[in-house]
Amino acid sequence: MKKKFLLLICFVTVLLFSVQAQKGTVDQLMGYTSKSDSVGWSFSGLVGLTFGQTSLTNWSAGGDNTISGDFMLNASANYLKNKWFWDNNLFGEYGMIYSSSYDWRKSTDKINFTSVAGHGISSQWSVSLLLNFRTQLAKGYDYPNTDNYISGLMVPGYSNAALGFTYKPNAKYTVFLSPVTERATFVLDKYLSGNGKFGVNPGEKVKWETGAYVRATTNQTIAPNLSLISTLDMFTSYSENFGNIDINWDILLSYKINKLLTTTLNTTLRHYDAEIQKLQFKEVFGLGFTYNFNSKK
Repeated sequence: MKKKFLLLICFVTVLLFSVQAQKGTVDQLMGYTSKSDSVGWSFSGLVGLTFGQTSLTNWSAGGDNTISGDFMLNASANYLKNKWFWDNNLFGEYGMIYSSSYDWRKSTDKINFTSVAGHGISSQWSVSLLLNFRTQLAKGYDYPNTDNYISGLMVPGYSNAALGFTYKPNAKYTVFLSPVTERATFVLDKYLSGNGKFGVNPGEKVKWETGAYVRATTNQTIAPNLSLISTLDMFTSYSENFGNIDINWDILLSYKINKLLTTTLNTTLRHYDAEIQKLQFKEVFGLGFTYNFNSKK
């Protein structure tokens, strides 16, 4: 029941992306593949450093003194000329939290890279090839147990190579649809691969799956000083449990208070049976310093 409800949410989200995208003017729709719109390379992104802190002195209700820090990078390099496009995005995040009870611990750790290249076949559709990769940098533990780690660099790592179609009516919305996708799951650790973690066969370090893949993204300003970046990925394997969809949905909201300060809300909704047969959710809210950059060449 939970899976059906989650799939319904994701389907409605993709549908809303498409409906909202249709609100663009005809000039915007045609401009994506217009020969007069040969813009070459464009670069954009956001770099942020957020902080959190709790200090208690003689506090009768109890509690811990804590300090937290989170670094985030979301950078894009896109190429557009005539009917050809090549979009690249790198998202990285790493956070630590300190408590007077348990010292420093990792709170968030993520690195994602996606590259999509294609050729327009209409004003809104392109034939495309997508490559993406996702992993984390440092070892993770099931706190408070720190005897054995449960994740790390390429433990797991995920990579997709997909051939399909890109629907991109304007610069804000993109939907990639692929009926032919090869996904690799990496567990490059002898101990964890030996236990068959993350769906790999015990003793093996890579698992290959062929299936269908959908990726829906939006990057836009939804209100003055408030920006939204959302990425929804869905994959189902043809060989095992077809229709059981792995889902990862990242949302980043950023509100610029002034030239120096920005508040950010970063959430991830995730469902991967090979990791844990429960719905995963992560939320990071912070106040800190961010720098936005945008340029064309």
